[in-house]
Amino acid sequence: MDIVTDAVKKLQDALRHSGCEDGPVVLRVDPDVVPCQYEKGACMEAGFGGRTGEFVTFHPIRATTKIEFVFGAPLDTPATRGAACAILNVVTGFLCLSRNIRACPASCHDACRQDMKTRLGTKRVYGIGPIPAVGQEMGRLMVNNPDSADLILINGEGLIAAGTGDIIEHCREKKSVLLLGPSTAGIASLEKLERFCPYGT
Repeated sequence: MDIVTDAVKKLQDALRHSGCEDGPVVLRVDPDVVPCQYEKGACMEAGFGGRTGEFVTFHPIRATTKIEFVFGAPLDTPATRGAACAILNVVTGFLCLSRNIRACPASCHDACRQDMKTRLGTKRVYGIGPIPAVGQEMGRLMVNNPDSADLILINGEGLIAAGTGDIIEHCREKKSVLLLGPSTAGIASLEKLERFCPYGT
């Protein structure tokens, strides 16, 4: 299963006949944004209807587009998949389907790491995507195979990686799947997946 394409289809169904699909979305990069500590890359912002959502990626896009342009699009590169996620984030935020679509202030990072340590406990963790804060402080918990893990952690770059949807489908009935940070807001909401972002805005 391609989780990004599936979430886009669910958004399309949610917006059908609403008129929102014709609305413009502005994708830009803000170099001054401090990204979520569980992500690595540039902060691509999506603006829609007065809301701004984030997606942290190594493949940012700058463009003005429409929501409908993502419907049925191939989404076959990291850049287009990341742009689709940014659009999902801001539109689900606009529709009040998701919350915390922007990173928390850096002043919250220590408290967030402590909350994450409590959440993970002694669970064996398989991470999808570069997750710096977990690797630095909780590396002893990491395993190299999702089948060996108690919990699957996925950040934004992990969501757009090939095969992530298949891993989620394989694991979600057997173990915990936890999405991290603001970049995963839209997909978490549309796919009914648990997300960790306690201090996001």
